[in-house]
This record gives sequence, C-alpha cells and structure tokens, in this order.
Amino acid sequence: LRPPLTHPLTMLPQLPSLLSHQTQVCLLIIILSYRTSTLPSNLLTDCDEVYNYYEPLHFVLYGYGLQTWEYATEYALRTYAYLMPAAGVVKAVTVVLQPLVKRSILPAHLLSKPSLFNLVRLFLSWSAGYAEWRFVLSAYHHIDPTVGLLTFLFLTPSAGMFHAAPAFLPSSVALTLTMLSSSLHLSSEYIGAIFYGMLAVVCLGWPFVAVLYIPLGLHSLHASYNNRHAKSSSQRLLATSLTLFIAIFFLAFLSFGVFVVDYVYYEKATIPSLNIFLYNAVGSTPGDEETGTATGDELYGVEPLSYYLKNLALNFNLVAVLSALYPIFKTITYLTQRKKSLSVDLIIVAPLFLWALIVFPRPHKEERFLFPIYHLIAFSAAVLLNDVTSFLRKLKVPSIITKLLLFSAVASTTLISRFRINALSSNYSAPLKLYTKLHDSILLSDCTSSVCVAGEWHRFTSHFFLPLNSRLEFVQSGFKGQLPQHFTEGGSAVTSPQKFNAINQEEVERYVDISSCDYFVDLTLPTSSYESLLKSDERNGQWNMIEYERYLDAERTEGLSRVINVPGVVEGGIFEKYALFVFE
Repeated sequence: LRPPLTHPLTMLPQLPSLLSHQTQVCLLIIILSYRTSTLPSNLLTDCDEVYNYYEPLHFVLYGYGLQTWEYATEYALRTYAYLMPAAGVVKAVTVVLQPLVKRSILPAHLLSKPSLFNLVRLFLSWSAGYAEWRFVLSAYHHIDPTVGLLTFLFLTPSAGMFHAAPAFLPSSVALTLTMLSSSLHLSSEYIGAIFYGMLAVVCLGWPFVAVLYIPLGLHSLHASYNNRHAKSSSQRLLATSLTLFIAIFFLAFLSFGVFVVDYVYYEKATIPSLNIFLYNAVGSTPGDEETGTATGDELYGVEPLSYYLKNLALNFNLVAVLSALYPIFKTITYLTQRKKSLSVDLIIVAPLFLWALIVFPRPHKEERFLFPIYHLIAFSAAVLLNDVTSFLRKLKVPSIITKLLLFSAVASTTLISRFRINALSSNYSAPLKLYTKLHDSILLSDCTSSVCVAGEWHRFTSHFFLPLNSRLEFVQSGFKGQLPQHFTEGGSAVTSPQKFNAINQEEVERYVDISSCDYFVDLTLPTSSYESLLKSDERNGQWNMIEYERYLDAERTEGLSRVINVPGVVEGGIFEKYALFVFE
C-alpha cells in the first residue's frame, strides 16, 4: 500500500480540494476570535480617524463634537453616508440593551461611550474578519488549497491587518469591501463583485479606490461576453450589456442614497466624492492664502518613496518581499511558457500593482493609503511561494527542502509580525488607556469639565472618552496649522457660522487659556513646554499629575526596541509619561 500524500507545510495528509462546512465555520471562528482578542491592545494610529470620522460620528449620535474643515459647507469633502452604518449599529445596540440596563439585568457600563467606541471597532474588525474568511476560502477553492492556507497564515496574523482591521477609515473599509469583491470574483459571481466594488467607490467618500476595480471590472465584462450559455455574438453582447446595465444601476442607486444623506446634513446639493477628487487631482497647486483656495494634500507633508517601503517591511516583513518578487517570477514564467496564457491569480493581483504605480509616486504619503491592497500583498506572496515550491518539486528537489522553505517562511513572518504587534501595543497604547481613566475620573466627580491639550492634540481619542458634561479644548502650542472647531448646532449646514480655510492656516480663535481648563493631557518629553504652560495659570491652586501611562520616546530610543518587542531579548527603550493633570 502507498502511504498517503503529505502536505509539504504540515506533514499532514494532503489538503482536501474542498473544505467541509464544519472546517469553514471553525476557520471563521478562529479569524473573528483573533480579531476580537487583539482589540484591547490595539491603538489609534491616525488623527484623521478621530477628527474626520469618530468626531463627526459622535456629532451624529450626541449632537456635538469637533469639526474639521473638510466638513465645512464651503468645502464638503467628507460624506456623512460613510458614518451611517456605524451610527446604525450603535443606535440598534443601544435600543436593544437599554431596557435591560434600566432593569439592572446588564451593567450600565455596557452603554458607556467608551464601550460604544469599542463596539464600533468590534463591528469593523468582525466585518474585516468575515471578508478575510471569504477571501481565504475563495483562494483555497478556486486557486489552490496551499495558496488559500498561505494567504490565511500571511494575512491574518500580520501587523498590517492588526491595525487596519479595526480602523474607522475609508481605506480600511475599502480593504474589507475589496476582499469581498475579490472573493466573489474568484468564485465567478461577478454581479456580487460589482456590487461590493460600487459600495467602495460610492459610499466611502474616497473615490480613488475605483482604480482597484478597473482590472476586475474589465475582466467581469470579458467573462460576461464569453459566457458559456451564450451561443451567438448577439447573445454575448446582450450578456455584456446586461452586466454593464447592472453596474450602472448599482452606481445610480447608491449615488442617490449618498446624495440624500449629504443633502440632509449639508442642507445643499453637493457630492463630496467629486469635491475630494477635485481637491486632490486638480487643486494641488499653491493657493491664495487670502481666499483660502485649496492647495492639495501636499500641505500635510511629503515623504520619499522609502516611507512606503519601510511601512511594508514593518507590517508584512518577508511577505512584502515575496509580493515584490511576484511580477518578476510571473513574467519569467509567462515568457518560458509554450502556450501563452494569463493565470487567474494575475487578474486578482493586478490591482495591487496598478495601485502602487499611482499611489507610490505621489508626494503626500500615509500608511493608510496602502490598506486597500493588504490582502493582495499576502495573496501574491502565497501564490509566489506555492509556485516556487511546485517548481522545486518538478526539479526533483528533496521534499524536506520544500517543507523547510514553507515552514521557515510562515514561522518567520508570523513571529516577526507578533514581535511588531508587541512593540506597537507596549510602546504606543498610552492614549487610549489614559483617556479611559480620564472618562472614569470625570464620571466620579460628576462635574462639568474642560479637558485641554496642547502639543498632544493629535493623540486625542475622541469625545467618546469624555462624559456628556465634558468638552475638549485646545491650548496654543508650537503647532501652527489649523485645528478643528466645535460643531455648531447646525453642523455642516449652510446656515451654520463657520470659519475654516483649506490651506492649513492657523485659526487662533480655536484656542483657550490654560486658566479655563480643569484637566490637561500631555506627554512629558524633555522638549515639552508643559511645565511652563501649567505654571502660567494664575488661578489660586496648582496642577497635579494624577495618572500616567508609559509612552515610548522614539527619537531617543535606538535600535530594534523602536520596531519590535521580543520578551527577554529585545525590549525596553526610553519611555516618558503620557500624563493626566488636574487643577486643584
């Protein structure tokens, strides 16, 4: 009798071509459990997430919050439609749980604002986890079982997905929708793939993601034309026209819904997706400071190409290298084929390199701009590694070599990702921890409070961490750009008095004097001026530090301690106090 075939990665019997229903459910539970378990140690990595999404969401739910210039009626760069699913989840859970809380069946803290903030993050994480699951299964069943398994092992534990999955950013939700669209595309369910693509393009207020769907859209039309049920050219044209009509219908239907939502909040006819496209694509030349003409996203910093390369190395390490080698290997394979043909995986991966060609050269770079292609990085690396091991087996390379290659790739990338996540959590999670303590402290005092920040304005975790009787205020610091202002009662409506500019010019009306503050949050760096600022308070009393959390001083920390945390091997660094002061 011949022994059963062994899988080169696990030494277990060969992977089945189809996973059982029970196995699929177990995989979903594993992914969702992992996403849930990482939430307490996760962090907010982008102040845009707070000021452009959590604060407007807070305004939608509670009637107040901080407003950025992008939500000003004269610019209208952000769509309120993007906030509606999260607002709906919060309101639905509140309606269901409130009677149980009133009867003391459930604890009241379940409906506290920090808990609702975590609910939004859980909703986003589970949505991303579900999309991961669908994408992995499609790769497993329609590309190759080994590719599906490697995609799961490269994607789910990665440092990139660690903070992309729960992020309340359009680029993060674009990642979720693109994974769903790609999974349906692999399954030849083109109508569903088109629907998720239109959701991403129309409803996120980030129209640039449309670039990702150009290859998939063209392939969908091609597949419709070559439908095996079409017997003649006229039938093929009819099938293609029907697919195109459905796409246009989705576009019109979703656009109308978004238009209605924005009309309600801006009280005028406006299309934020068009506005933000024009701002970035057309308005990228220096503007007039007197008129506040838009000048493009370069105002918020420019970075060299190495910025993205470093981010990919930190978030995907070896997987990013394998992904970069994918087009080289595929080109060589294509040129050496006797019968030229394009593999299915190339259609799925094509958006990755199209996105890179457009995003990488742009002067303004942010880590979140890479979120929509994270799954494709893992997928292309998995395809490459599977193709390489298959090639080695054809060359009669000993199976122990291929097994060692696969095991080393998976083990190394998983461990490095874990060490990176350890570093992020231990070094930079102080703001969320401290503002949670601040929320509890203000609740106990039961007083109307003014919480102030100066240089640490960009690490504020949103009004979800301040009770209803508290507001955040800004004290003037070394930052000379434009800070948000409090939403007026009319929000983004035309009749609302607003003073904003589109050139990141400082508006001094945003600041309050330190003497009007009850709490103050700052990072006690050696270069910080917090001590002199607090001493300038002329009231009778003094400022006292009541809480603090450790926060890494990255500029003074050298070596690997800034990047990874390996317990007992690489840890430590220079930490300062992320501190909460109270005036007494």
